[in-house]
Amino acid sequence: MTLPRLLWVGAALLGTLAALATTASSAQAGQVTLGIGQQTIEIFRSPEWHALNAPDVRYVTPWDTATDPAQLDKLDTWMTAAREVNARVMIGFHRSHKSAREANRLPTLRQYRRAFEALHERYPDVRTWIPWNEANNAGSLTGRNPKRAAGYYNVVKSVCPRCQVVAGDVLDQRNLESWLTRYKRHLKTRPTIWGLHNYHDANQRIDRSTRLMLRLTRGQLWFTETGGVVKMRVRDQNGKMVTKNYGIRRAAKSTRHVLNLARISKRITRIYLYHWLAPSRFTTWDSALTNHKMKPRMTYRVVSKWLKNARKSKLAR
Repeated sequence: MTLPRLLWVGAALLGTLAALATTASSAQAGQVTLGIGQQTIEIFRSPEWHALNAPDVRYVTPWDTATDPAQLDKLDTWMTAAREVNARVMIGFHRSHKSAREANRLPTLRQYRRAFEALHERYPDVRTWIPWNEANNAGSLTGRNPKRAAGYYNVVKSVCPRCQVVAGDVLDQRNLESWLTRYKRHLKTRPTIWGLHNYHDANQRIDRSTRLMLRLTRGQLWFTETGGVVKMRVRDQNGKMVTKNYGIRRAAKSTRHVLNLARISKRITRIYLYHWLAPSRFTTWDSALTNHKMKPRMTYRVVSKWLKNARKSKLAR
C-alpha cells in the first residue's frame, strides 16, 4: 500500500471515528427527499416513476448550453416534459459539447457568469443548481483546479443568492479531502448544501466517504448522484478498457445500502439515484432502475419498498 493511500485511509478512519461519536445525537435522521437523475424524457412517461411520488429530478448540461443550439434544444425539450408533470428540477453543469477544442477548455469566470445568467433567465423556475458536476474527478476539467470550481460556485451564488446552490459535488475517490480542502479556501460564502457522489460507499456497502464528507463540511449533505451499478466500463492497470458486470441483484443491494446511509445523520437530506432507464445498447454505464424497455428491475422494487417504509417512519418525504 502506497503512502498516499495510507494517508487517505487514515484520514477516512479519523472521519469515521469522529462521526461515530455524534451518531447517538442523530439517531433519528431528518426527512430525506428522493430524486432521480435521468437525461431523457422517458422517465416522465413512466407509471412506475409517478407511483414513487418523488418528483425531484436532475439534468446535467454543458456550461455553455445557452449558446449551443443543439444542447439548448435538448434541455428545452427535457424541461418542457418535466414541467408538464410538475417535476422539481435540479440542473448541473459540465464541459462544453460544441467541439473537441471547447470540450477541453474551462470557461473563465466572466464567460461562465454570462452563460449562467442566460440559463437562469430562461428557466426562472429552476432554483437548484450544481455549478460543476463531479468537480474533483480526474476526468473533469476542474479535477486539478479546485480554485476555478469554487469560482463557479461563487458566480452562481452571487447571481442567484436565494437559489439552492450545491457546493463541491465531489466523487468519493482518493483526492476527496485534499481537493475539498483547497476548494473551500476560495469560497466567498459558507455553503449550506454540499454534494457527494458516493458510488464507492454504495457499491462496496460501506460508509467511509460519506462520514468523511460529513466531517469535512457543515450544512446539508446531498447525494447528488449515486446508486447500485449493474455494469460499467473502466480502464484496468494496463490502460485497457474492460467491462465489469456486477449484476442486478448486487446493484439492488447496493442501492438499498446507500438509501439507508441517510440514517447516519440528519444533515443528509437528499438522495438522487442515477439513473432511470437502462441503455438499449450498453456502452459505458448502467445503474438504472428499469431495463431498456422501462420494465422495473429489482432495484426499482427496493427503492419503492424503502420509500414506503421510510415515509412511515418519517425518514423520507
